[in-house]
Amino acid sequence: MKKKFIICCSIGIIFIFIFLIVCYSFLSRVPTPNEIFNDSQTSIVELKSKTGEDIISYGSAVFIDENGTLVSNAHMVSYKQSGVYKEFELFEIRFSFENEYREVSLIKYDLNKDISILKLNDITDVNFKKIDLGDSSKLSSGDKVYAIGNGMNHGIGITQGLISLPQVNIEYEDNTRNVIQCDLVINEGNSGGALLDDRGRLIGITTFRLKDNLGNVIYGMAFCIPINIVMEFYIQ
Repeated sequence: MKKKFIICCSIGIIFIFIFLIVCYSFLSRVPTPNEIFNDSQTSIVELKSKTGEDIISYGSAVFIDENGTLVSNAHMVSYKQSGVYKEFELFEIRFSFENEYREVSLIKYDLNKDISILKLNDITDVNFKKIDLGDSSKLSSGDKVYAIGNGMNHGIGITQGLISLPQVNIEYEDNTRNVIQCDLVINEGNSGGALLDDRGRLIGITTFRLKDNLGNVIYGMAFCIPINIVMEFYIQ
């Protein structure tokens, strides 16, 4: 009996050990870019802002809670006319798997931070998912990142790059902004889109690119608002 008991205990320990190895392997596995992109399709959407004068702007937005709240850029919900900033009058989002737009309402925005908060008007029967949040204070130079958004208004797409500087102060439009500098390509339409880490967690919101002395856009250098700053504004 004692021998059988020892054998059973040994087998049980082996099974537990194997189970723990399998669990660790599953939890530590880094998802592929394709998996990250596919998983984001119910969390990252196209954003269209327009006025009664047919001024239209296209960008991106990201769901950050289960109540249909989205984050985007302030320059996606406002525009400058004759030196004065004005709000767009109508805001709509569209998922990559849909043809029709859905109306959203503007909750608040901050031009200096370039952050806006919107909310889906009707969440009934909408297949959306709150995106997983990361921690922008734990980023390092060389971390792999992905930008997902409505680049060039061609639909939701993905680009890949690295974090150049996890935190840097940049003078942009007469304002100093604390941003993440990334070595990746973003285009018009990526504004308000997601910067994800290699686990698919939201670590920033894409915001702007720089231009050279001749006014040409510098490609391959993107600046993003750290998610910790975004969430501080969200809960205010």
